[in-house]
Amino acid sequence: MSFIEKDHTADILMHIRAPDITGLFADAGQALMKTMYRGTAKPVHEVSVTVTGRTLEELLHAFLSELLYESEVQNVVFSTFEFQIEDGKVSAILRGEPFDAKIHGGGTEVKGISWYGLSIRKEQNEYTCDVLFDV
Repeated sequence: MSFIEKDHTADILMHIRAPDITGLFADAGQALMKTMYRGTAKPVHEVSVTVTGRTLEELLHAFLSELLYESEVQNVVFSTFEFQIEDGKVSAILRGEPFDAKIHGGGTEVKGISWYGLSIRKEQNEYTCDVLFDV
């Protein structure tokens, strides 16, 4: 897992690095969950999602938006992600556990995923991107 929070005036900006695209998506998902919740979650509940997009940035934005939605609607803190990424489509299995305030409380409410500055780059032997969470 490789992500760090960068300084931002109003929202939460995460810089994510991974050796491949599936790792980048997984680390972005981890960054979102670590922003919203504290503690760890056991992978006992499973949800399957599929999103589409024309570019990797659209796919990442759609995935993170769907992850945010599923977490809030199902009241689940997701901890592991399994991906199949094809041309224009991401299918993911999200695993986690129901939210427990004693374990997961104290995070930051995320309202949405911003398009601002969202760009996936390949730099040497890794993929990087910055993702801005609207809080």
